[in-house]
Amino acid sequence: MRIEVLESDFYGGSIAHQAGDFKKWMKLKHPDVEVLVPENKTKFDLHDFSLIMPLVNLAADMSLVNYLGLVVEYANYCFRGKLEGENDEVQINVLYEDNKSGKRKEFNFKGSVEALEKSVEKFNINEFMGK
Repeated sequence: MRIEVLESDFYGGSIAHQAGDFKKWMKLKHPDVEVLVPENKTKFDLHDFSLIMPLVNLAADMSLVNYLGLVVEYANYCFRGKLEGENDEVQINVLYEDNKSGKRKEFNFKGSVEALEKSVEKFNINEFMGK
């Protein structure tokens, strides 16, 4: 599996500050997954209790299911020390492009870790891809 971090046009070509931490975590927990992060890019951070995952491009449609599982695992890791009263929020943007068919799909999520876990459990790749 290969995960490519992309620049966000919404934040002026920057990447999420979590990109580097996510890459390090992936290298420790899932060394078989290649994570590509653009070098010398500015990073954006909202300085709150949110976890903004970097915009990523995945090479295969089944990678999305695996990636979502990794994000849930990483979000639980990030928020494990959350204090009572703190709200957690995860934001994900994933782009899938099939160069052969010209199909382009985008998956976006913003909500709590618990809501993400429930969404991932219910996620159907065939429905998402329109198969």
